[in-house]
Amino acid sequence: MSVAQVLLEISLASFFVFLAPIAAVILPVVWSLSFILLALRSDESERVSIWPVYLRRMRTLNLLAVPAWWALSGALIESGAKLNLIPDYPAWVLLVLPLSVGVTAARFLTAWTNRRIDGLRWTIADLCRLSFWGTISSTLPLLAFAAGIDAFHDRSVFGLLWIVVAAFFAWTGRAKLRTAEGLKPQLVKSGELFKHSFALAKQMGVHLIGVFVYPTGRGRLMNAHGGAGFIGMTDVSVHRLHGAQLDFVIGHELAHVQQKHGQKELLFGAGSYLGIAALALAVPHLPVVWQVFFKFGVILIPLMVYYSVSRRFEFAADRISVEHSGEGEAAIRALANMHYHSGVPFRCNEIDELFISHPSYWKRVNAIASEGNIPIECVTKITLQFDEKSGGLPVKLE
Repeated sequence: MSVAQVLLEISLASFFVFLAPIAAVILPVVWSLSFILLALRSDESERVSIWPVYLRRMRTLNLLAVPAWWALSGALIESGAKLNLIPDYPAWVLLVLPLSVGVTAARFLTAWTNRRIDGLRWTIADLCRLSFWGTISSTLPLLAFAAGIDAFHDRSVFGLLWIVVAAFFAWTGRAKLRTAEGLKPQLVKSGELFKHSFALAKQMGVHLIGVFVYPTGRGRLMNAHGGAGFIGMTDVSVHRLHGAQLDFVIGHELAHVQQKHGQKELLFGAGSYLGIAALALAVPHLPVVWQVFFKFGVILIPLMVYYSVSRRFEFAADRISVEHSGEGEAAIRALANMHYHSGVPFRCNEIDELFISHPSYWKRVNAIASEGNIPIECVTKITLQFDEKSGGLPVKLE
């Protein structure tokens, strides 16, 4: 190889080592801005319906960016080290920082747009907190886990430490994100939610310890959860759901408590990641091309396993709730009510659904209708009350 060819190779390598971290910062912002512009340029009547779909697309892209950047940064570090182009800093700095900064900036832009489209009263400080803790709770744990797998490949004991750090970021970030969203639980001891919850818990044989309400403050999220002897629901849900619809949601959350779904999800999630980590110890150093496939699998397979288990539990909780209440039609109305007023898309493509914890609305409705022998005419009557183009605009369910 001639001197000119060597110099050209070094120049190209230097260029890519310099450009790649900048691209990791800019690209999440670019694809977020693309979706934002598409949403803002659409008709105002359609904007509230297409924006939640775009949010899911961006979330999926942010997840896929982690293994893509991990594979690219590993190749850059390896090639740069051979040519003495990598500065004297830990390799994990290149892996963790650029993409984290880019995703956080992209999250801020989407949160700002979400505020504008949905009319939410978030302040700039609120948007910063939401963006920061959103990255800490999702992107950063995956990058830390990737750093741990790299350490395992190098037969370093720091691999285990990185996995512990990833778990810490995920757990702490999720709690802080809920606080940033204004979801601060308040234990209630009276009211419709309290009475219905304990009455249904007795009927279902569930040991219920307490009931929480989450004030949504400046948000409008209709959501509920159940686990470890407690159930909780946002105040918006309590205000909008009554009678049989409220009972279905309460029964659904009590089913999670009864079946210990929360604990099982945690075990499945932790087991998937620990299993992948153990596999990484056994896998020899792979060529660059095969590393790409391996790294995508390491990040995505545990996620898909966790979300698949979570979706199965949602179907199971729906079924148990309907079995105890016998109100399949009310269950469908409750789901429609919650999706509609929260602006959650009724449909979801197969790729996006791989990375969400709840099945799409239509899959849940079809399962409930099938289990409860609800005639298709009844389901059609309910669903026709919703105009798909009106997104999260209020609708009255008769």
